[in-house]
Formats: sequence, structure tokens, C-alpha cells
Amino acid sequence: MFPFIHIGSLSISTWRVVVLASLVICWILLLLRAKNLGYPVSKVFIWLMLGLPAATLGGHLFNKLIPFIFETGNTSNSMSGLTIIGSIISGLLYSLLYIKYVMKLSPLHLLDAGAFVFPLSIMLGRMGCLLGGCCYGRAVPESISSSFLSVFTLPVDFYAPPSEAWYAYKDMPHDSHVWNLPLFLMINAFFALIVTETVYRKRKEWGLYPGTVFAAAGALYALGRFPAEFLREEKVVGSTIFNPWQLSIFFLFCMFFIWLCVSIYKRKHGTTS
Repeated sequence: MFPFIHIGSLSISTWRVVVLASLVICWILLLLRAKNLGYPVSKVFIWLMLGLPAATLGGHLFNKLIPFIFETGNTSNSMSGLTIIGSIISGLLYSLLYIKYVMKLSPLHLLDAGAFVFPLSIMLGRMGCLLGGCCYGRAVPESISSSFLSVFTLPVDFYAPPSEAWYAYKDMPHDSHVWNLPLFLMINAFFALIVTETVYRKRKEWGLYPGTVFAAAGALYALGRFPAEFLREEKVVGSTIFNPWQLSIFFLFCMFFIWLCVSIYKRKHGTTS
């Protein structure tokens, strides 16, 4: 793994490089789609640019607030896990308000057009988590590490200092294996991407209400990520079997699922936007 890229005396976080690259890729694809749909590209670009501080601020606050509320003792500074959930929520709230009141456009139509960016950015960004060692799974039994399921695991010596995973596993035997959590999260995001883009391309044929595609993307992402979080090396909340990520994801799923149900209801009753 490569938690940092060293250029002379300069050390650059691999996670940040990968996330920046994924951001550029997603923005280019979204701007191309916006142009093809007739949206003003310059206004869409400004919306995206201003969304960066909104999502970043929400992500950082969420990463600090949730562990404090649930008293898990995890106050990691890494841009991962809870940060992504916080960025999704704050970025969505910002987008709904900005598109409607500043751009004077229908936020649901534009969000549907850009729904693919949701899972795509997460899928690409998780590569940075894998290389940076900020998201890591729990140890697996020897029976799993020696079976075909080992393709979903990583040896603990894969991680290098000063990554968080290395500190967490430095006292474990070097032949131990742990779940490759970023891989599971990438697979989940890839599946959500395929379904999201399929639904978007069928939206007119199926007569979907605006916002259905984005709501489906969020609900599907949260639904798939919840069970994957059982593989994470993390303290649980109180006497439950869930970690802070799962409780936050459950809230995220409920939010998107309610949104999806409302959209389906409006389609069924012929409500127009």
C-alpha cells in the first residue's frame, strides 16, 4: 500500500490524490451530460465548485459529531467512513437549495441526471481508502484465509506505517488476514452504479417521477453498505451489535427510502413535478 506519495521532501496523501482524480472524472462526465441535456454548463460548474466546501464541512462535522454522540472514542481525522455519509447529507441539502433558488431550475431533474456520480465517486474514492489504509476490516478466521474466500481478504503486512490500519494491526501475527473492506464497499458502489444508470436511462419509458433515480441510488447504496459494515474493525455502540457507521447508514437509508416511496406514490397517482 502507499498511504503517501513522496516527492523529495514533500509527502502527499494518496487518498487525497485518488479522491481528486475521481472528482475530476465525475465532474467531466456530469458536465458532458448536462451539456447534452441543455443545461447551462457554466452554472452547473459553479454549482459543483460551491458544493465542495459545503460537502467538506458537513463531512468533517459528521466525522467528529457521530463518534462523540455514541461515545465510541473514535475521533479519527481521516477523510473516510462517516465523512462520506456527512458529505452526502450536507451536499444533498446544499444542492436542493442552490439549484432551486440560485439556478432557478428543478433540483430533482438535475439530481437524477447526476445520480450516477453518487456511486461512481464512491467506487473510485474507495481505491484511495485501500491504498491509504483509512478503512479496514476485522480479522478473519484461518479457515477463511486459507479458502477461496481469501480473495476478499488482505494480509496484515499489506498495510504500512503511518496508516491507521498499520497501527491497528501492528501487534498481530504477520500471517494474519483481515477482510478487505474497501473492496466490498467498491463492489457495492459498482452495483449501485449499474442499477442507477439503468433506471435513469429507463426513466421516461417507465414514467418515473423526478427524483426517483437519485432516491433509488441513495437507498441502494445504503442498503448494500449496511451489511458490509459488519466486516469493519470498529467498536459497537453501547450494548448493540452495530457500529456508528451502521447507525448513520440506517438513517441515510430511511431518508432515501422514504423519498423513494414518495416518488413511487406520486408516479402511481399521476402527480407531475
